Amino acid sequence: MVDDDKMGSSGWLQRLRARAGWVEKSSLQQGAQPPRQERSQSVNSTSHLHSEGARQAYERSIAKEKGKAQQGKNRSDLLDIPLNELPVVVIDLETTGFEPYADEIISIGARKITGISWEPEESSVMYELLNPGMQIPAHIEYLTGISNDDVAHAPNVGAGLSRFIGFVDNRLIIAHASGHDKAFLRNALWRYHRHTWRYRMLDTMLVARWLYPEQKELDLDTLAQMHHIEIERRHHALHDAKATGELWILFVEQAMKRRVTTLREMYMYLSRY
Repeated sequence: MVDDDKMGSSGWLQRLRARAGWVEKSSLQQGAQPPRQERSQSVNSTSHLHSEGARQAYERSIAKEKGKAQQGKNRSDLLDIPLNELPVVVIDLETTGFEPYADEIISIGARKITGISWEPEESSVMYELLNPGMQIPAHIEYLTGISNDDVAHAPNVGAGLSRFIGFVDNRLIIAHASGHDKAFLRNALWRYHRHTWRYRMLDTMLVARWLYPEQKELDLDTLAQMHHIEIERRHHALHDAKATGELWILFVEQAMKRRVTTLREMYMYLSRY
């Protein structure tokens, strides 16, 4: 063995310094920073991407808020339109069952009314059979008269809802015993279109409770019979919607006789019930 391998020898010290120099050089190479100009370009590029992303996110948020504000304005505007001028759409649904998360809509019926007058039928009526993507139970076929064969080639629920959304526009929705219809529409609109429920809906059963506080039975058949309204075909979405519309027209007339002239005023009375 050579003596300069021992600590303290001049050879050992030289080799130690050489190794230290190599490590330092290697470390610098591995952790080397890009030239100043390249670093500046990289930072500017990243900053631009962040700025552009922030701008787009901001524009999306502004558009969303404008949409919400417009929807809120439209809903609010309905409150102060005189009842004898109020645009409404009266609706009814038929479904495969009664569970909105498990069952599907098989038909939608809707008709438009302004004030106390039906709008021209050629442009104000919607009736659509829908393919639920599942078997219609036998008892529902019997109840509604809608068979699996009837809906086999019908549009799917998503397509039917698209047409329904356009048909409703910004009108007040009227329905009888509306909890069922609203639950199905709310769930289906979200499932098929990621479209949140943002429509004002009024239940004619609630209006009847205000107008006839002593009347215990407020189902559609009973109220129709009370007012001599003939339902051409029960549990048919369009015919049930028409009967509900006839009730609504009578209820508006009665409300106005009580000097209730706007939807806002009507809501004040309905809140007691």
